[in-house]
Amino acid sequence: MIVTDDMYEQIYWGKEPFCSFATACPALADRTIVVHGVSKAYAMTGWRIGYAAGPEEIIKAMKKLQGQSTSNPASISQAAAVAALAGDQTCVGEMNSAFHERHDFVVPALNKLKGVSCTPGDGTFYAFPDFSEAIARTPGIATDVEMAAHLLASARVALVPGSAFGAPGHLRLSFASSLDVLNVALERLESSLG
Repeated sequence: MIVTDDMYEQIYWGKEPFCSFATACPALADRTIVVHGVSKAYAMTGWRIGYAAGPEEIIKAMKKLQGQSTSNPASISQAAAVAALAGDQTCVGEMNSAFHERHDFVVPALNKLKGVSCTPGDGTFYAFPDFSEAIARTPGIATDVEMAAHLLASARVALVPGSAFGAPGHLRLSFASSLDVLNVALERLESSLG
């Protein structure tokens, strides 16, 4: 079985158009499950609405398991998801443009920080810079978890340790905020890292 996470489909600005695995390899449709939802493109992370498409027998089994092991989403969350998916999609394109602009501001600024390197992305609203050098040169800091705690205390900037995503030494920075707020955060990081 192949499970694809297409959650960021609409938050993408790469040169090549987005292409789901199911579209790219229709011969494997009977082995492909596509996972999607409203949390990213519609900024509805707290609503916890997702959905999947795939072979009927697998989807039925998923439905049975989910129905017996967790509670269902609130009716208001379901109504909000329907409104988001069926409504005017102009806001999604506008949000994607804003995220792209913020990405193009944040990534070069991160690369100017001492001991930090960040590869540009083609979508989403996070940067995932490598802080390994900064960690190595900061006394008393040995891990990305410790660096995240240090930067929260010293710079008052919240970052998520990369080890939570299988990438020790990295920190995840969300740029789902205004450019003004991001500028302040990056200035604080620069000050803290020296």
